[in-house]
Amino acid sequence: MRLLLVRHGQSTNNVLAETLPYEEYIATRSAEPELTPAGEAQVERLARFFGELPQPDGELSERRASISERPVTALYTSPMLRALRTTAPLAAALGLTPEVWVDIHEHGGLFTGSPRTNTIVNFAGLGRSQMAAQFPGYVLPPEVGEEGWWWGGYEHMAQCTARAHRVAMTLRRWAETRCDEVILLVTHGTFMDQLLKALIGAGEQPNFYFNHINTAISRVDFLDEGFMALRYLNRAPHLPLELYTR
Repeated sequence: MRLLLVRHGQSTNNVLAETLPYEEYIATRSAEPELTPAGEAQVERLARFFGELPQPDGELSERRASISERPVTALYTSPMLRALRTTAPLAAALGLTPEVWVDIHEHGGLFTGSPRTNTIVNFAGLGRSQMAAQFPGYVLPPEVGEEGWWWGGYEHMAQCTARAHRVAMTLRRWAETRCDEVILLVTHGTFMDQLLKALIGAGEQPNFYFNHINTAISRVDFLDEGFMALRYLNRAPHLPLELYTR
C-alpha cells in the first residue's frame, strides 16, 4: 500500500502566523479559515498535477509519475474547511469520491482564544447538512452531526499525538488488506508531522519537525512484514517558487 499525505492550500491563518507575533496571531486567527487566493492557485495546480492535465507553464505529467507511480485509488479529507476546499478540485481531477475522516484534522481543533490564557471558545465546525450542501458527494461519517463535529475546545499536543497513533494503527491494518491501493489523505501540517512520527515510531519528538509547505506531498510505502519506507517528504513539483508558502 502506498500512502500520500497532502497538506491543504494556504489559509488566511497561515498568512497571519507568518506575519504576526504569536499573541497577535492567536487573538486574530479564525477558528475555520478560508483559503487565500494563493491557496486557491496552489490547489488548482495540485488538481491539474494529479489529473495528468497540462500545468499552466506547459509541463506535463512526467513529474506526476515520480509521485505515486500508480493511480490514486482512495481519497480522504480532514473535516476542516481548508482541507475540504483543497479536496474538491482534487477529487474531480482524480474521478474519486472523497471520504471525510474526522481523526485527520489539525492539532488544536476548532477554537478561538488563547490556550496560554485559558480563554478558549469552542467552535463546532460545519454541521452535516452544511457540509453536504457545500461539498456534495462527499462521504460523511457518523461523527459529523447536524451541530458539527468538534467539541474538544483546545486539543493539546499529547492528545494530537495519541490521535496520530490511532490513525497510524488504522493505516497499518489497511496495509494488510489494501496492499494494491494508493491512498491519499488531505490533512494539515502539524498532524502530518505527528502521523509520520507515529508511523516510524518516533513518538511526539518536539525537538524536530517534519515540515510541509502548502499542498506539499509526502509518501510512505507499506512493504512486506511490517516494513515501511519513507520515499520522500515535502515535495511540491506542481508549484512555482512564488507559490511556496507555509
